[in-house]
Amino acid sequence: MIAKGQPSQKYRELQVHSATPLQRTLMAYDAAIIGCGHRDLKKTTDALNVLRGSLDLEQGEVAWRLFRIYQYCADLARAGQYDDASEILRSLVQAWIEVLVQEKDARPAQPAARYGVYASA
Repeated sequence: MIAKGQPSQKYRELQVHSATPLQRTLMAYDAAIIGCGHRDLKKTTDALNVLRGSLDLEQGEVAWRLFRIYQYCADLARAGQYDDASEILRSLVQAWIEVLVQEKDARPAQPAARYGVYASA
């Protein structure tokens, strides 16, 4: 168990806080999939709760469908069917990765300095 003040915990917190909403979504998927792999009900359901909580249900049918899928995956985990839940989550995360790639491809090039890379003078 990692104590709250340890560097790795602080690094993870920085990662989460500096991530885009889509990257945070992918982190939650990763946590849920890892939870399924470890047969860890708490970790799996905590991550699924993050995913459900991130939905704006006023946006319509897609958000509601995702909500129901996340709920179904939580039900599967509670029933001990972690492999089935993981399979569903893996297929969903692939779709989100495609969105991330498309988003990255559509973004204009950023100056190298933004990423801490400086051209030598």
